[in-house]
Amino acid sequence: MRWWHRLGLLAVGLSSCGASCGQQSLAIMPGIFNDPEHRTLRRDFLRLAVDEICPQVLRQTIPLRLRGADPSTGRFFPTSCEVTELGNEKNLFVQLTGHGYEWNNVTGRLGFEAVAKVEYEHDFLLDGSTMYVYFRKRHVQTSSFTPLLVERAADPPSQVTQLLGTDMATAAKQIGDQVLTGQLGRGFTVIREPDGSSRVAVGMLPVGASPFEPFGMGESTWPVLANDRTELHTGQVDFAGPFVVEGGDTLWLTALVEGAPAVDVLVYAKAAAVPWIAAYERQGNAAPAPVPAPVFTQAIQASPGRAVPFRAPLRLPAGEYIIVFDHSGVAGPTSPAVQPMDDRAALVSYAVQLGDPP
Repeated sequence: MRWWHRLGLLAVGLSSCGASCGQQSLAIMPGIFNDPEHRTLRRDFLRLAVDEICPQVLRQTIPLRLRGADPSTGRFFPTSCEVTELGNEKNLFVQLTGHGYEWNNVTGRLGFEAVAKVEYEHDFLLDGSTMYVYFRKRHVQTSSFTPLLVERAADPPSQVTQLLGTDMATAAKQIGDQVLTGQLGRGFTVIREPDGSSRVAVGMLPVGASPFEPFGMGESTWPVLANDRTELHTGQVDFAGPFVVEGGDTLWLTALVEGAPAVDVLVYAKAAAVPWIAAYERQGNAAPAPVPAPVFTQAIQASPGRAVPFRAPLRLPAGEYIIVFDHSGVAGPTSPAVQPMDDRAALVSYAVQLGDPP
């Protein structure tokens, strides 16, 4: 039987058992689907993941980091996402609108609103029945970056701004724009598993690879919602999530603090955290924590010598939650010591899993 006849029969089977069943079926002949010459066939299956890019991006924040392997120093919260397929049937025009914050040693905390418009070339490869969908940047067409806060705007001109020959406001716009567009310019890899679940990684991951993750999950089959590192300078907080909890599920948090004596972890319902995020993007001093109180609070101490991660189940009602890492002293039980010219940045490695109750 000719291969295209077999593919026709396969397509009939896919239409009757759904996308995830179809993806599992593709594993029997990955060479055909990985062959770029079969453009029409590949385009039809590529749409499975193309249709997921905006829902995936809007489901979570985008950590901002200066370089690929660095811990994050801020986040971009997308509020809208639009995808347009260009006439060449290979490129996508993606427009992201949102807000966020980013810390750097020139401006301190930088709060912003932004619109980024990026053209991506997209393609996919199969690793068994796991689909790797690539969104490679062709160019950033335009980017509108509006600072909401420059934490060090009132400080005397720094050596960096003097070297750049500009003022703090202009430097903030340039630095913030470069961080955001640089992160989006790394592109995305959507990893679509055989069961239909997907996750997004910033950057181009080789087939079979996973993004850098500070914690190994061993033989656990629980979904991993986050596995990352964040760098918190004195007076700063970070908002991870949102994480969705359904009835009967439990969030499990693993965290390790290095570089500072302690960091507070607080968990808020998303609705309670959103105003705090907005204030954090606009106020020079870390805004006070919202009312009502967090549903979970824990001071995580740095462990001297051999690193011992903190791990605990978060027993929460069904809903959406934000996990806050606080190194500011405005919310949790601990306060970092403030010493002139001594910024004790905390490195927090954390993982969040959705699993069974203890």
